[in-house]
Amino acid sequence: MRPWPTNDQRRLLGKPFIRALLPLAERRGISSSELFRGTSLSEQKLQINNFRLTDHEMLLLLASAEEKTNDPHLWQLVVETLFSDRLNPLIDLTVHAQTLKQALIHLSRFQSLLQPFLFTPTQRFENYLQLDFIPVEGLSGKMNQLCYSANCKIGVAILLMLGRARGLAINQWHVALPDDISPLPTWKKWVKKVSSRPICGLSIPAEQLQEHSPERNLAQYHQALSFCQMQHQTQTRASVMLSVFKWLDYQLETGHDASLTELAAEIGISLSSCKRLLASHGYSFQQIYDLVRLHKLLNLLQKHPYSNVEPAQKLGYSNPNNFRRACKRWLGIVPEELRQQQSALFISNSAL
Repeated sequence: MRPWPTNDQRRLLGKPFIRALLPLAERRGISSSELFRGTSLSEQKLQINNFRLTDHEMLLLLASAEEKTNDPHLWQLVVETLFSDRLNPLIDLTVHAQTLKQALIHLSRFQSLLQPFLFTPTQRFENYLQLDFIPVEGLSGKMNQLCYSANCKIGVAILLMLGRARGLAINQWHVALPDDISPLPTWKKWVKKVSSRPICGLSIPAEQLQEHSPERNLAQYHQALSFCQMQHQTQTRASVMLSVFKWLDYQLETGHDASLTELAAEIGISLSSCKRLLASHGYSFQQIYDLVRLHKLLNLLQKHPYSNVEPAQKLGYSNPNNFRRACKRWLGIVPEELRQQQSALFISNSAL
């Protein structure tokens, strides 16, 4: 039996991450004390807590490492260590799943055991499956962007390593990143297309979803599945921000323009408490609502280059001019420019 910590998700996340990150940072001239500066962490505290990290501590450590190491190879090496040393049961589960489709289903269900700060919805566009990386936990200000950058790099690196471990042709995969996030050097060797997109995403050929793993170990698969199921049952409630994102997305889908008051009522807290809750995750109500709308807009434009009227209606704007101004606020460009740049900003249907 693998020595994974049971019923202790904070240690399951913290210890492998610390074991992979600290030696790599130290070899780049960043001591653990320097890495922990500005956080509530210390080597002594980690030892006392048996490497358990709260979500907030984990986010601060991600942002600190992203800012201070200044090494484009760091997160790829961290993920490679997690895979090579089998430091998390979800890695075994996805590597030894029968098909990539089954692996992605497991990853979606148990993602909080490996990377709890991103929500990864999937969309099917013709012959590709697209996975988007939506931040559902964050910090405020500059640290929030550093944290999202690190999380995106880790998320993409995990999926690319999974594809390689399963013997898939990942050179056919497409990576899309916001302009302020640079692709890791290894990705440029592994994939043919790295494009710009306001929300980080990864596209996988649909034909690969049913490919079987040539190195599958059934015993390791069932052992990892049993552990993930047990850990998932004892896990605390789902991320509040993930629930908020899904609720707002549903409101848009049903044509309802939601308000902060309605969100507070849905959660069951007062209006002021709802504001404080969102702020504690690095968001205002308008910011999280804009993120949901932006995600839906990108998916709409990948299906069809609509005029302003159709996406405005689908995103809850009665006036297309208000949608135009919102698009300018989100992306710095108006919808007309966005459609003109579609071949560069998005993975278009013709490319798929």
